[in-house]
Amino acid sequence: MASFSIPLTGLEADATSLNTIANNLSNMNTTAFKSQQTSFQDLFYQQVGSSGSGDPVLSGQGVAVSANSTNYTQGSISSTGVASDVALTGNGFFVVNNGGVNEYTRAGNFQTSQSGNLITSNGMSVMGYPATNGVVNTNAPLAPIQIPVGATESPNPSSNFSLNMNLNSSTIPGTVVPAQVTLYDSLGNSHVATVDFTQATTPAIGTYSGAADTYTYTAGAASDLMISPTNSITLGTTTPTNVAIPAAGETLTQMAASINSANVPGITASVSAGGTTLTVTGTASNTLSATVPLLNQVTPNTWNYSIALPASDYTGATANTTGTLTFNSSGQLTSPAANLSGISFAGMTDGAQNMNFSWNMYNSSGNPLITQVASPSAVASTSQNGYASGTYQSFNIGSDGTVSVQFSNGQTQSVGQLAVASVNNEQGLQQLGGTNYATTLASGQATVGVAGSGGRGTIQGGALEQSNVNISNEFSNLIVAQSAYQANAKSITTFDTIEQATISMVQ
Repeated sequence: MASFSIPLTGLEADATSLNTIANNLSNMNTTAFKSQQTSFQDLFYQQVGSSGSGDPVLSGQGVAVSANSTNYTQGSISSTGVASDVALTGNGFFVVNNGGVNEYTRAGNFQTSQSGNLITSNGMSVMGYPATNGVVNTNAPLAPIQIPVGATESPNPSSNFSLNMNLNSSTIPGTVVPAQVTLYDSLGNSHVATVDFTQATTPAIGTYSGAADTYTYTAGAASDLMISPTNSITLGTTTPTNVAIPAAGETLTQMAASINSANVPGITASVSAGGTTLTVTGTASNTLSATVPLLNQVTPNTWNYSIALPASDYTGATANTTGTLTFNSSGQLTSPAANLSGISFAGMTDGAQNMNFSWNMYNSSGNPLITQVASPSAVASTSQNGYASGTYQSFNIGSDGTVSVQFSNGQTQSVGQLAVASVNNEQGLQQLGGTNYATTLASGQATVGVAGSGGRGTIQGGALEQSNVNISNEFSNLIVAQSAYQANAKSITTFDTIEQATISMVQ
């Protein structure tokens, strides 16, 4: 009797809907779970007659489940602070491998295995692109992501260094301006390299005429500063007197004034009209002392440098450790015009290879890193590309899925990049349980790439996507499904009553 079969189809369809709602509610706390919704369709119709105009009179035969569609909208993102946890923001699925077969999931609650592999909570390998020497190859076949827990990174000897600094154009002549940078050898041992800067000087021209007891000093310009190695000169042999030369240096005119103000009997000093020649003259009664030093003349805008390692660090020869820097009138470095190469120290006492490195005088844009202006001499920053050996410390996963490992020496290295897959028809995916999916003919083949490309979402490390089940909606749906089930059940009891009444009429 159709009166029974029709409500029975309703009971069956409503039971499916109730099961779907119950499954949604039971997975409210399942990581990245996607809720489902049951849809119905009517069954075939049976013609029971026709109207006076010939229109057929049809009687419906019940209901059936047409689809259980999955809601792939994103769940809320919850921060966990766990490095192995990752959440996808946007479209896509993580790729995991189950016994050689790739499956797909939104659940990023990963962990590391005893061997260091990144795996899912049920032991599947998390797949991605491998890296060699810190460089990810996205053209390579997918491979399990491995975290090098307990690994030691080999040292990298310094091959270049740079100093970002200023040399004070008003520096006291003779003052050494030091700068230091730590370099590493092939064994990973550190060496403090000191670079000393001093204003360049050239010997002033000095001549002595014995007959007249006269010393003559000549400068290139009246403004040239003269530097005394002893910071004083001794005048006179009968009444010797020390005349101080200020540490800041003096012009020839200032030196003449200092000598004359000493009032040494028989000793006089004078400067030529152009201020470039100093003449010191003695007399027969008080001749000039032979200890008068030969003075030096500062070379403007020019600095000498020397590079040194501690003497105990090496025993061999050095190369290209000294030279000269030249600046223009604006304080910009003009010479050398390129980075300095071929600096070397041989015979390292720790058994390492000879140290060979370059000094980067210019940045990547070609701008000089050292200036000479009237502000304090100071090193703003130093850099070099060497490092000691280091042991594994931790890892993190970036927004593009790159897995970066941190070592105790401060270095970071990429060890892989998580793969992200997308499909044309998500509703066609087969649900495998464990929040995993498989592709089907209906879904189409997965297209695999990296996060943030090809319409794929980005990755948030240290976070998880929550279930997208909406408890309010599910309770509303539950009431509707319950009412529908009760209505169909009532139809059956009603038909049963009618059937019993019919049987009673026969009796």
